Amino acid sequence: MPPKKLPFDAVNQAALAGLTRVLDWAGVRWQQHGYEVQMLNPHRSDDESFGSFSINANSGVWADFATGDKGGDVVSLVAYLKGYGQGDACKDLARLFGVMAGDASPAAEPAPLPVPAAKVADTQPVLPIPAGMLGRMPRSKPKHPGKVVQVWCYNDAAGLPLVYVVRLEPGANERSKDYYPLSVWQDVATGKTEWRWKGLPAPRPLYGLDRLAARPDAPVVICEGEKAADAAAKLLPDYVAVCWMNGAEAVSKADFSPLAGRHCLIWPDADDPGQAAADAVRLALAKVGAAGVDLVNVASFARVAAGLAEGQPVLLEGGQWGEGDDAADALQRDWTAAHIALMQARGLWLVSMAADEVGHDVAAPAPPAPGDAGKPAAPKRPKGGGGAGSPFRVTDSGVWFQTEEMEGPLWVCRKLEIIARTRDKFGDGWGLLVRFADPDNTVKEWNIPAELLATSEGAEVVKGLMGRGLLIGAGPKAKQRLLEYLCRYDGSERATIVPRLGWHDGAFLLPDGQLGDSGETLVFQASNKQREVMQCAGTLQDWQQHIARYCEGNSRLAFAVSVAFAGPLLDVIGGESGGFHFYGDSSQGKTTLLQVAASVFGTPGYLQSWRSTDNSLESIASAYSDCLLPLDEIHQCDPRIVGETVYMLGNGRGKNRANDRGGSRGNVAEWRLLFMSSGEKTLAAHMAEARKEMKAGMEIRMLAVQADAGQSLGLFDKLHDKGSGKALADHLKAGIARYHGTPARAYIGRLVQERGQLGAVIRQQLTRFCDEVLPADAHGQAHRAASRFALVAVAGELASMWGVTGWPQGAAWQAAKVCFADWLKARGTTGNREDEEMLAKVRLFFEQHGEARFTRLSNEAVLHEDDGMAADPDDHAPKTIGRCGYRLKDKVSGVIRYYVLPESFRNEVCSGLDVGRVCKLLQAAGALETTKGAGYMLQVRTTPEAKYSKSGRAKVYCITSNLFDAGNDDAAGEAAV
Repeated sequence: MPPKKLPFDAVNQAALAGLTRVLDWAGVRWQQHGYEVQMLNPHRSDDESFGSFSINANSGVWADFATGDKGGDVVSLVAYLKGYGQGDACKDLARLFGVMAGDASPAAEPAPLPVPAAKVADTQPVLPIPAGMLGRMPRSKPKHPGKVVQVWCYNDAAGLPLVYVVRLEPGANERSKDYYPLSVWQDVATGKTEWRWKGLPAPRPLYGLDRLAARPDAPVVICEGEKAADAAAKLLPDYVAVCWMNGAEAVSKADFSPLAGRHCLIWPDADDPGQAAADAVRLALAKVGAAGVDLVNVASFARVAAGLAEGQPVLLEGGQWGEGDDAADALQRDWTAAHIALMQARGLWLVSMAADEVGHDVAAPAPPAPGDAGKPAAPKRPKGGGGAGSPFRVTDSGVWFQTEEMEGPLWVCRKLEIIARTRDKFGDGWGLLVRFADPDNTVKEWNIPAELLATSEGAEVVKGLMGRGLLIGAGPKAKQRLLEYLCRYDGSERATIVPRLGWHDGAFLLPDGQLGDSGETLVFQASNKQREVMQCAGTLQDWQQHIARYCEGNSRLAFAVSVAFAGPLLDVIGGESGGFHFYGDSSQGKTTLLQVAASVFGTPGYLQSWRSTDNSLESIASAYSDCLLPLDEIHQCDPRIVGETVYMLGNGRGKNRANDRGGSRGNVAEWRLLFMSSGEKTLAAHMAEARKEMKAGMEIRMLAVQADAGQSLGLFDKLHDKGSGKALADHLKAGIARYHGTPARAYIGRLVQERGQLGAVIRQQLTRFCDEVLPADAHGQAHRAASRFALVAVAGELASMWGVTGWPQGAAWQAAKVCFADWLKARGTTGNREDEEMLAKVRLFFEQHGEARFTRLSNEAVLHEDDGMAADPDDHAPKTIGRCGYRLKDKVSGVIRYYVLPESFRNEVCSGLDVGRVCKLLQAAGALETTKGAGYMLQVRTTPEAKYSKSGRAKVYCITSNLFDAGNDDAAGEAAV
């Protein structure tokens, strides 16, 4: 019986009618403006701003203008968001809306229908998996780009396998990874048993049932994901670590009954879906009768870090905990069970609650009763929306509202200060900059777009404040008064919103504030992620002791750190953007090199990846302006576009894009920065994989330096007090995780003060460096490259002179000279790269075809112009196929002359090249013979074609074997044999 045709039309109709339900089910953040629904793309960083990814609520047409992804209906949208085919998307939506094949007009919000009995009987899971099937487990997923990198087995209580979860890297649709279930199913009719990339029906088993059975009295830690559970088992050895299948959205499909009567600890992921999943798990535990439920206080990981002092575990101030981090990230950052015990001792470990409290919101602190000591003090002019005569008062206990008719004040929220009205430099994009403290007393700032205050009931404003940790009073009245408080602000303070870091009106902006004075306060409009990766940890002395001192004497490390200091100098001298690419074999320390440079500005997370679209790199480059942009693993960038991406980064400007009326959208991204790249291949080799040719402009915009320092130590020249290169690399990585961000603040702070006097000094030193490393006749391309190396040398010397690096004078200068010398050696010339490539291409043609496509002439000499003699083709030579001309060897001088027919020279020898320029280069190399008055050609009577001309002569291009002398001596010698 043929399979039923999927009801795409009916499903699309139902899904479009219930579009918001689909988006909530898919787990995306969205907002609606009329007929347009805007979303945040889960496959890339949207910087928490809507606008580029939208769907037409009337037609279902959707597009992400930042990536170019688009589709024509809701089924294709779900397939894109979920990362699977449209057929699977149609099936999922059909189940969601109860649409069966043949339904014509489904209701907009029907309850899901049960699966027909006939379909349930078709196949069923085989539990446990038979031992004989294990040897036939698939090793790859059909039509998926990734490879299997890790497999987790879900066992039953007896330890027999039920289902596997497989991690594939890379994931589909440019994701870094994907997770898929893999189980065994049996066809009921035929009895055939086979593996399928399919999960088990609900309720699904927990990961770790066999460990639960083996330790019936042990408490349980519940994580989101198998990798996190494995890490939690190491950090909490007294606990049994478990998780459920399929992530945050599948809590309701898991079977938590084995946890009845157990004391449970939830370790959530540090993001909004993780918190929502934790709430759902607490509710599920309450239903099955868990003995008690605790919650890990993941915010503590952002306050303290794991360290060692005299070999003993200690907690250090200033932790690292980014969005989405979990137990696996803690393990990777050197946390141990002993460190967790220290957190418990300091009261930082848990947010405790009873199992029967699941699902209840944490209450805001009760406002003091009228007449209590906590009652608002006498009216004061607050920094907020409470002007003279305003019913609002701001005290240390919060924002209060009271009118004469009210018996007592209404507590609106915790203390919320309005710092200033904000707008961009063009006077658009107005908003309010507010400041408050979250429940952990971490001070937060948020620029609230004024347009959000105009939306229905200001729900987005309340949601945004609560999501950032502001405690707001219970009930709708408190929320209404909060919006009124914001709208009443009438202060004169102003601040300018800027989309990128770096120099603005003489001040340098960093995520945590500006260095130097500008006309107005600057506010960085960027994602929290970027703020996190540019945080400081430790002191400058810590960074010098654990990182910088190991860079001295190591040319690559010292140079990389100096590159980080050079970025802020570009604006001082009006320099152009550009980069450096370190290449070499795997495991030479290239990523460590970039991480060391990144530690100048922030955490290891500051390091970016080439695995981005060019649109995404535009956004990243703009935000990192005047700083360092480190990009790891160039092989992850599509070789077809990597060259254009290098051009874009070096030119400092993104693409112009059209609006829906055909005009320019405006607001083209701009930046000014130095970037560092790493990879196993050069840019030219990477582009060659896609049969792309590297241009000289690309080479100059990203200068390639061999990562191997040539001392048989990989990246390093010297090991200092470490026993091996691996030991030094491990030490640097550990130091980077603990000490970072302070060098940039110290360096830029001094640079802001000295900026006015530095321009002329820097230019003078650039000239000095170029004079030291280049000959007087070096081409302008070599001078451009040398100038960038020189800027790095000057930046490193300035940082040393100002006490930032702790290096002696000349260390950075010498490191830059060593790296430049290695770059120049690999390039092979101080001349024009384009000229060299033209000659090389012509030389290659004659190397490949000098014998096969040129007929040998028998006479010993060729007589030109008015001489009546001519050389004849050698009748004994092999027949020439695809002839381009003739060749003749002078027995006296040994020089070979190639008489190339004009059209063959222009269309084959010089294919894709400027013929006139090629001739000039050949003439300058002494490899082109000409007749006076004939341009670049030679008049000869050596060819059979000459007899058809009126004069009996033909014009040809005469290329001599001197061409090979212009390349290398070995090639010339071989050609003369």
